[in-house]
Amino acid sequence: MPLSIEQERSPMAYLLDPNADIPVGERSIRVEDYLNDRIQITADLGNLTSLLDNIELKKKQLDEQLKDAKAKLAEAKRASANHTSSMAQQTQAFDKHQEDLQIRMMMITTSQTPEEAVRRLEGPMEKLRQVELAQAYVELLKDVDEMTKEAHKNLPENPTEALKPYVRLRQLAMSLQTAQESTEGAGIHLVSYVDQTSTQLWAQMVQIMVKEFQDGMANMFWETFGFTSPEIREAREPLVLLPFAVLVKDLGLKFRYHFMGTTPTSASSNLGEYYLNWIIDIVDAHETYLRDNAGPVLAAHFLGSPLAGNSLYSEKKTDLVLKDIQNDSAHLSKFISQLMIWDDIVRNKYKYDGGNTEVGWIGVTWHVLDKWFAPWLDAEERFALQRYEEIIQSQDNGLIDYDSNESKKTKTTFGATKVTDLLKTITAQYKDLGRVSHRVRFFLNTQISVLDRYQIRLADSLEAYISLTSTVGRTLKGYTKEQQQSVEGMAGLISLCKVFGSADHIISTLESLNNDTFFVELYAQLDERARGVHPESAIAGPVTLSQLKLSTSLKLGTGDGSIFDTTIHSFKKIRNNAGDLLQQAIKYPFPAAFRSYLTQAQWTTVGQDPQSTYYTSLTISAELDQPLQESLPQSHSSFLQLIPSSDDERETGLSRENHFLSRIRANLASGNLLPRRFAL
Repeated sequence: MPLSIEQERSPMAYLLDPNADIPVGERSIRVEDYLNDRIQITADLGNLTSLLDNIELKKKQLDEQLKDAKAKLAEAKRASANHTSSMAQQTQAFDKHQEDLQIRMMMITTSQTPEEAVRRLEGPMEKLRQVELAQAYVELLKDVDEMTKEAHKNLPENPTEALKPYVRLRQLAMSLQTAQESTEGAGIHLVSYVDQTSTQLWAQMVQIMVKEFQDGMANMFWETFGFTSPEIREAREPLVLLPFAVLVKDLGLKFRYHFMGTTPTSASSNLGEYYLNWIIDIVDAHETYLRDNAGPVLAAHFLGSPLAGNSLYSEKKTDLVLKDIQNDSAHLSKFISQLMIWDDIVRNKYKYDGGNTEVGWIGVTWHVLDKWFAPWLDAEERFALQRYEEIIQSQDNGLIDYDSNESKKTKTTFGATKVTDLLKTITAQYKDLGRVSHRVRFFLNTQISVLDRYQIRLADSLEAYISLTSTVGRTLKGYTKEQQQSVEGMAGLISLCKVFGSADHIISTLESLNNDTFFVELYAQLDERARGVHPESAIAGPVTLSQLKLSTSLKLGTGDGSIFDTTIHSFKKIRNNAGDLLQQAIKYPFPAAFRSYLTQAQWTTVGQDPQSTYYTSLTISAELDQPLQESLPQSHSSFLQLIPSSDDERETGLSRENHFLSRIRANLASGNLLPRRFAL
């Protein structure tokens, strides 16, 4: 390619003006060289047209490049001018800032101490901080106003978009509250304003959407609640709102298929194990929707109506199960327990009060027991007495439980411990009953019945002991020798300890139950009902006041006493009688064992040398050795192990015998035998 063409394409071409920068002679030489290069023979003249066109095209390209270069040059000049202007402004700002700093430095340099300089700067800095805070305050209020307007702008046409600014506003309010706690209550007015604005915005949004919905229902001629009120008042069964009937239609079909058809889960033998849990699972799955949407609507419409307190439960399925198991006591007992547990879950887990905020939801069991309480109570009474008989017939019933209490407390029997465990188990079965009359009847027919039977058993044991140990009893009833030996010596002592320990354990347990919250509340309710009432008036179902006094406390209706007073008094009487018999069992057999020695006037004869008989008298005969070495220490240690001597009365009964035994052993060891009879 010729040099001239390279020059034309060179970037220097943009910077040279052909008319001024290139001499005329040089321009002519370039043209001549170009033509000589292109037209060398006659045939090249035929390409003259294309050559001219090519030259014209290149000329246009050069013109465009020149135009573009001029535009870029103009843009560069403008940018340079702008940069120069910006630099001038920055220079002015810098000069102003430098001047301000010089003024401040002059203030500081005129201060005598750094503290004085700081004090002079505190005022301007505080004003600057307040200005910045006010600016942020205004910007925040502006954002709140914009979010409010944005939410209103999208209603009612686009509620989804309206929720977005509301959510941002609500999050802002919550974040301000959190930040306020960390700053110890700063900005209370701003936080309150944002929170109130978000609350008001939500109320306005709800009002707009409700009005939109009501207008739509009015256009559809939808029935209002006022038209259906007579129907609701006259209805014998709870009416279902039409929208909810549509929503729960599939759930109802599933329930009928699984629990009211021919499937294995429909069997009444399953009781409430499946369908009650199924209901809980469904409520769990839709809890949020029910609380946020259904709850407020239902509360607003049904408040004050007869249906406000209707229970939420599957009535048909429950009735079917009860009818199928009415002759099966075990299933009836288990099913009622399942219903009470289910009621408790609904009350506590979902805070369901059935429309009654004071009393709370009465529960499914309340309605079920209207019809089935008597059969259920009979079944529970049979089970309780059957369990009691199993305890009495058990092999360890009459055995002493040496590990039942601490070392310094009275030991009870295994049977008494099982009886108290039975009482606590029964309490757990009926403590959730709603009606006071049901609680009282259950209490009397089960717990008091068991306690009465056990009290009679302990009293019969004492009567049998008295008959076997008294001369009149042995003569009249003709006991055998084996029966008489069963109450002599250690055998009789242990039998009395069993009665004493069992009664003592029952008393301590009942005194503890008297302080239990359930029994305290039950007795308080009965006491309130019993005030100013005739003794033969029924105050708890068919139970009269006189019957309750005999079974609970004679102080019922006076504001004093406790529910187990009468029963505790009966067992205390048995314990005291057993304690008296224990003292007699220790007091009287001891002199009988030493009767042969107590009847002798002296141990030596008159005129006999005391020294000659001294060492021979040290020899203890078999008659004296047996009560001294075996019977008395054994009875003493066994008694203290079963009934510790912390009780003054029981300790006094042993003190004389123990003291006398110590005197005999001390005299035998020292050789200072008493020359006269033993005397207490």
